[in-house]
Amino acid sequence: MKKRTRHLAIDLQRLFAEDHGWHVPGIASILPNVLRLTQAHQTIFTRFVTPATPDAARGQWQALYAAWPQVTGLDLDILNLVPALRGLGAVVDKTTYSAFPALILPPEVDTLILSGAETDACVLATLLGAVDLGLRVVVAVDAVTSSDMAAHHAILDLLARRLPQQVTLAPTSEILRTWA
Repeated sequence: MKKRTRHLAIDLQRLFAEDHGWHVPGIASILPNVLRLTQAHQTIFTRFVTPATPDAARGQWQALYAAWPQVTGLDLDILNLVPALRGLGAVVDKTTYSAFPALILPPEVDTLILSGAETDACVLATLLGAVDLGLRVVVAVDAVTSSDMAAHHAILDLLARRLPQQVTLAPTSEILRTWA
């Protein structure tokens, strides 16, 4: 089962972990569980890469970056993973919320365990992309977070009600027991 499963850790980078415009304070609290999952499963990390200027973005992304110009034209180091995660897996850069289509999985992979930030944006978009591909999706509920915790809880509640056949919500300890 382990060969068919990948752990996908979404956007756990300095841009979100530090107070830099898009700060997600909960990243520090989920890191121990992300590390536990990383030690147990082959892990792929995503990095959300922002453009040099708002005008360099595509379509409606320009409006987002016009509202958040401080996250454009960044020193590349701020886009790196947090130090505790560097070198622990492959890194895939993306410029949209979803890891797909930047992420290409081997054909034998049928299950993705998701961790990271933000539950109500990049984690959700990636989750829906994985469901669309027919993958089994497992969300480590104690290894995902958001800058808006009300939205975080709303998404987890929505997933439990609307997608129980395609998405499993479980704490890290249960995931490690079940998908060892």
